[in-house]
Amino acid sequence: MEALQLFLTRLGEDAGFRAAFSADPETVLAQSGLQEQHAMAVQRQDGAALQTLSGDDHVPFLIVNHGNRL
Repeated sequence: MEALQLFLTRLGEDAGFRAAFSADPETVLAQSGLQEQHAMAVQRQDGAALQTLSGDDHVPFLIVNHGNRL
């Protein structure tokens, strides 16, 4: 769970990491060390799954999509 939280935090705070993810999400996720179910939830942008998988149903997640396909 901690790896997922760190990944999402980095995705939100690190513009270079976000750009790399946007350009090639499969590679970034493969290199992330995330468990498969976590990586799949990130790739699907499944907010409900991310909230559950993070281990705290009270932590809100906001997925920002500027109209570009991730």
